[in-house]
Amino acid sequence: MKIKLNEIINALYFANSEYDEMALLDTQTYEIIYITSDFKLSEAEIDELYDHCLVLPSRYDINEYHMIQHFVASIEDDQTYNRLVKAITGRGAFRRFKDECFYLGIINDWYKFRDEKYKQIAIDWCEENHIEYE
Repeated sequence: MKIKLNEIINALYFANSEYDEMALLDTQTYEIIYITSDFKLSEAEIDELYDHCLVLPSRYDINEYHMIQHFVASIEDDQTYNRLVKAITGRGAFRRFKDECFYLGIINDWYKFRDEKYKQIAIDWCEENHIEYE
């Protein structure tokens, strides 16, 4: 049985969207199970899920801020690099970073970079867990 890599990638985006959200892969059916903060399960239901499910990487495993730092480090133009370094420093870094990317006309470069990182995280996770994907 194989899972589509895009399903794993979408689950990673979901898990990175909020603090209490997570995604699991049912290893029997290869279905993704999405769990939100308002999803109430009994201890028995949780134990049953963990018996046949794998937890996908969380927002802490993904670390999108680290991705942003790598993206900024890849910028060759000094002026653009300096603007982005300033944008990602301190509180509100995510918003300032995206605003700067829009202003500088490189937002699509950022999204492409980020999407490639998510894809690699998904591939690495599948391979580490012996999950076949297509």
